[in-house]
Amino acid sequence: MKIKTFLIIFSFLLTSCGKENETQIIRAERTVIVYMAADNNLSEDAYDDIEEMKKGFSETGVNLVVFMDTQDELPCILKITSYSAETIHTYGEFNSANPVQMHRTLNDIVSMYPSESYGLVLWSHGTSWLPADRQLKSFGNDNGAQMNIPDLADALPVKFDFILFDACLMGSVEVAYELRNNADFIIASSTETIYTGFPYDEIVPELLKPSINLQSVVRKYFDYYDGLEGAYRSASVSLIDTRELENLASLTAELISGNEMDENFDRTKVQRLDVYKEQYTFDFADFIAKAFPSANRDAFMAQLNKTVLYRAHTPAFLDEYQIETYCGLACYIPLPGRADLNAYYQSLQWYREVILNFEF
Repeated sequence: MKIKTFLIIFSFLLTSCGKENETQIIRAERTVIVYMAADNNLSEDAYDDIEEMKKGFSETGVNLVVFMDTQDELPCILKITSYSAETIHTYGEFNSANPVQMHRTLNDIVSMYPSESYGLVLWSHGTSWLPADRQLKSFGNDNGAQMNIPDLADALPVKFDFILFDACLMGSVEVAYELRNNADFIIASSTETIYTGFPYDEIVPELLKPSINLQSVVRKYFDYYDGLEGAYRSASVSLIDTRELENLASLTAELISGNEMDENFDRTKVQRLDVYKEQYTFDFADFIAKAFPSANRDAFMAQLNKTVLYRAHTPAFLDEYQIETYCGLACYIPLPGRADLNAYYQSLQWYREVILNFEF
């Protein structure tokens, strides 16, 4: 989910999605695609972010293309330029949280804008790896329909240079591992995100540079929220090198299989990273430290630091909890009494390759 805590009023200056225009397609070094599944209560925020993208755009030879599906307009593809958004194609109504439709749409954009490389921003609601049919949200929301993370991985038609999640709770080790072959880098938050999301007027110039400094992108996100006051000062963010995840998985499996779990381990004592009463996401390194206090964690921590290239967090999230430690990746700790969640968790690649033979 993206938290909608505050009411905003703004003017909508976007070109209507109801018109389809002819435009000349020029091959670029890179195309950055923003997939906005906003046919939900985030529709107004989508329009606001489009305005930020237009403001931040500069002519660099890099394409910025948005798929946008809101409550008020038909799904459409927009080409962002300086202070304008041109409608390139309009679809009939469909479910933007359906993996088949997502694959088709992304393929359409890749075909329209052939490029040497691609980046992807996934913009919507999100609840980490959690299954889409448990009144949670997983990724995306189209009038209540959501997408499971393995289906998301299958829906992506090319390997991206980076995937940036502008959605809550997507910075978990389970999500990153599931998507490790879909992108070289992932930018995500392990906590929820405030409804305003990424400051696109600040990060778009970075994304359009010939050589992207992804650490600069995540710093701009963090600095924006860290500079706010009150509940608005709520954020976590990390930059994950997916090419290091398999080594992290191997070392994690070795650590948990070679050590006894503390018999007094209490999951509620691990750093929480969500606002849910039951608690589904926890700091990964803090879990390992508290569950296996006698284990030698040097190799594990060294690999974790190779995997997470940048991490930052504010002192607290809203008024719900303090953030005292943050390694840049969240994880799930099986919740007694939630056999439904635990059974689904066992279908994920992280569980099958890392945790399979471990008893909690």
